[in-house]
Amino acid sequence: MEFEIVPAYELSLAEQATVFNAAFAGYVGGSFELNPASIVSFISFQGIDLCYSRFARNRSGQLLSFGYINRTGNIPRLAGMGTVSAARRSGAAGFVLECLLEEAKQRGDEAMVLEVIEQNPPAIALYRSHGFDSMMRLQGWRGASDPASHNAAEANTVREIPIVDALRLPAALDYPVLPWQISRHAAAKVLSGRAYAAGDVAIVLGDPKVSPIRLHGFPGFDGKNWEMLRNLTAVVLAKFPEREFYALPVFPEQFGNEIFSPLKFRQEKISQFLMRKEL
Repeated sequence: MEFEIVPAYELSLAEQATVFNAAFAGYVGGSFELNPASIVSFISFQGIDLCYSRFARNRSGQLLSFGYINRTGNIPRLAGMGTVSAARRSGAAGFVLECLLEEAKQRGDEAMVLEVIEQNPPAIALYRSHGFDSMMRLQGWRGASDPASHNAAEANTVREIPIVDALRLPAALDYPVLPWQISRHAAAKVLSGRAYAAGDVAIVLGDPKVSPIRLHGFPGFDGKNWEMLRNLTAVVLAKFPEREFYALPVFPEQFGNEIFSPLKFRQEKISQFLMRKEL
């Protein structure tokens, strides 16, 4: 089967939403029903650049596969990839991926990263066949505040700050070492979010009016003082008693071992691998 590449910016939002929905129908991570408005939200939240993103279509003009790119500095991230069921194992996905990798090389990019659901072996095999290596396992967590996990003295050290101030904290641990979704770049896009800090470390939450409350990341954390970060998280969660909190499966395993599990969160069934290919 022959394919041709189509830049994402040449396609209408309705066309992109239709292909996206078809590609993710019955997906292990959940199906989607996006429309032009909701795919704009997806593109914005994922930091996707339509100028670098590509679709593949066949000679009949049918759109079959796509790869959305988020380019931060010289590290592009494959922020979303899918293929409609009728075109799987046709080479369409590999065609798009090879195009994206070649264009990244031509730009002089350093590496490409992506996240792939661990429970999706065909996708993992595709990326490995194109030279991607697994860097770490990523997990998701869900839970509530635990009143016994902190004391009043710790609560007095925590202050609410503007998200923009949280983004200015020194970043010893950030993208691309961490997944983009929990980096300062993603935190800058959180709608109606809140940030709380203790010392030079902050935690960013999603809109507290939305349930469950989303945990977006920890700007300023250096990957060393886990006790301090755990105490900060416990204090902040306690500000929203009897509410559920959710962390997408984009947190490295050590965050689960040091933060979420001790705070009695339960691990989600879906996990991911962070993968990287040097260019």
